[in-house]
Amino acid sequence: MEADKQKSDIMKKIPEGAEGVTVLVGEMDCLERPVLSFVRLAEGTQLDGLTEVPIPVRFMFVLLGPGGGEVDYYEIGRCFSTLMSSENFNEAAYTAEKMKDILAAMNKFIGETMVLPAGNWNKELLMPVLRKQKQLRKEAGYDDDWDSDTTDDELLTDGKKGAKKPAALVNPLERTRRPFGGLWNDVKRRYPFYFSDFKDALNGQSLAAVVFIFFAALAPAITFGGLLGEKTENWMGISEMIIGSAIAGVVFALLSGQPLVIIGVTGPILVFEENLFKFCKSMDIEYLPFRFWVGVWICLTATICVAAEGSVLVRFISRFTEEIFSFLISIIFIYEVFNKLVQIYFQHPLHTLEHYCSIANSTNDVAGQVTMPAAQAAPTMGWGASITDNPLGSPGGGNGTLCAEKEPPKSDQPNTALLSTILMFGTYLLANQLKVFKNGHFLGKSARKLLADFGIPIAIMVMVGKDLAITTVYTTKLDVPNGLVPTDGCKRGWLVNPMGNQKPFPPMWIAAAIVPALLAFILMFMEVLITELIVNKKDNKLKKGGGFHLDLQILGILAAFNGFLGLPWVWSATVRSVTHLGALTVFSTTHAPGEKPRLESVREQRVTSLLVNLMIGLSIALAPVLKRVPLAVLFGVFLFMGVSSLNGVQFADRVFMMAMPRKHHPDVKYVRNVRPWRCHMYTIIQLGGVAMLWGVKISPAALAFPFFLILLVPIRKVLGKIFTEQELDALDCADAGEDEPEMAQEALVPT
Repeated sequence: MEADKQKSDIMKKIPEGAEGVTVLVGEMDCLERPVLSFVRLAEGTQLDGLTEVPIPVRFMFVLLGPGGGEVDYYEIGRCFSTLMSSENFNEAAYTAEKMKDILAAMNKFIGETMVLPAGNWNKELLMPVLRKQKQLRKEAGYDDDWDSDTTDDELLTDGKKGAKKPAALVNPLERTRRPFGGLWNDVKRRYPFYFSDFKDALNGQSLAAVVFIFFAALAPAITFGGLLGEKTENWMGISEMIIGSAIAGVVFALLSGQPLVIIGVTGPILVFEENLFKFCKSMDIEYLPFRFWVGVWICLTATICVAAEGSVLVRFISRFTEEIFSFLISIIFIYEVFNKLVQIYFQHPLHTLEHYCSIANSTNDVAGQVTMPAAQAAPTMGWGASITDNPLGSPGGGNGTLCAEKEPPKSDQPNTALLSTILMFGTYLLANQLKVFKNGHFLGKSARKLLADFGIPIAIMVMVGKDLAITTVYTTKLDVPNGLVPTDGCKRGWLVNPMGNQKPFPPMWIAAAIVPALLAFILMFMEVLITELIVNKKDNKLKKGGGFHLDLQILGILAAFNGFLGLPWVWSATVRSVTHLGALTVFSTTHAPGEKPRLESVREQRVTSLLVNLMIGLSIALAPVLKRVPLAVLFGVFLFMGVSSLNGVQFADRVFMMAMPRKHHPDVKYVRNVRPWRCHMYTIIQLGGVAMLWGVKISPAALAFPFFLILLVPIRKVLGKIFTEQELDALDCADAGEDEPEMAQEALVPT
């Protein structure tokens, strides 16, 4: 019984469809020289008594030799068993046609083998060996993401039998030198799997991913929407954010080449929207009509880029530029949080008790007496009609209905600043502690992961409950309208008149809109393609391929569509996409005890993204609940996003290293291969790039922020004359901070 139980336990660890090899060795006195036979059966066959577990045998190795010699046949058998455990030799054994094929595979295995003397080896001592082995495998071509030796016609078919090659072997960033050639290849490669994208979602893991990603996507939508409403004076806010994310997300889920990518508003978009609004206000231009023409030009620019296969240029954007961009966005998040908190302290300073009592008495005297002057009636001219006049804002005007006056924000309220501080830091600390709780020892692994994954929603709900419990203290809440209406229905409708809402739009600004459109396209290009590169990494073992050109074209069209409806632009959200990928990843259950689970596959489908965006759209009905969320809680979410986004960014680690003694530097590639003062010089140059971009952001030329960002690419080229190739390989390569192949890659851009 005990033996049967052991066999059953072993069978659980053996992958389905596995085949065995039987190695038999022995001595016979009648033999004068060794006799060896290696047999590959036509198909796996169950051979009773030859294997310890009941699996079909595909290979047989038999070695017999004369006894009494110095040759240890048992060790030879062990060596051959080790050979068969090698993935590369095993593959060669299945496909070999002649003896020389087997011998060539053996020689290759021996050439890649590293022999270690007997000793007390631990992980730290083996690290240099592992790094050397990884380097040798990379030089041998095992880490290539795509097979770049095929021609355009061979990218999608196998030349011998015309069968489709696995999509993972196709290089989507290989030029076809034909207009829209890359887009056409994306369509031919990805759309044949369209129906399987729905069939492959019929499992419990996909359903669980829908619930998880919904909260992971809804929290940023509400947070960014609240801040966007403040930055644009409610021309766009939470309503537009939720509806824009839902519409674009559903379209992208149905048509995209890589539906595992989650789209939404991100930090860089928020910064650009703020700068665009300030520009329009300073030049006395209507914001939404100008923004519509910017969206049209973004669409045309994306079309030209896709036609020319410009997506391949993403190869020139290195870690140097990505890290400066990521670091700057994180700093902007953190700065904005504390800037808003300081403003609350100025609006609600500490006064005497008599002062607060006088404010309360004056408020009671004028309560209910405020009426809206006729001069403040909502505009009712055509496309710009208010929601109370014409819900769609279409030509035909309204009936002159007045907008209800909103309650002005209060000031000089007691304890408001203190409670806002508590809510902000409480949200940040609770979300951060739930995040690190995943690595603790309390509760089970699944429970810890669940709490960490839902850390932000839990923190928001706890702090909102705390605010509701303290009824005597005023806090500023989210401004959310009831129903399917814009954030400020007195200003705008759902459609944007391209020729001006309240006054004729000058034609010169239609042509001038191409400048901010090119700048916005730079941001879109970086975010979309960098996210695609991360999701489509070879380590993720995706089988259906991606859609670099197709997705860029779709998002370009959506930019024009959202501009016409006055909705925020939505692009690839890196962090949410990586989280979505992780939620759909299938790990091995056949690994040995103590061994890390191996990534086996990813459930590639469209249903999770589709359902998530539909649920986000339906969440507009939660307006009565969202109105109770204090802005200070959202500031805490932004602080969490800014601080947590610095984790895993090598640039941030090197900034802190500048204040550390050398003995406390981490054991990573760029520390081992680069002298400290050279490493600090590289860091100072990156800090100079951050300072330049920050100076542009706060200057009147803030709208040109993306142009100065792209200037970092040629600056990186110049660094090749200052630093050696070995130093740049350690500091700027994609795996500069990685020492183990399975180390998780952090998303660079905080979104």
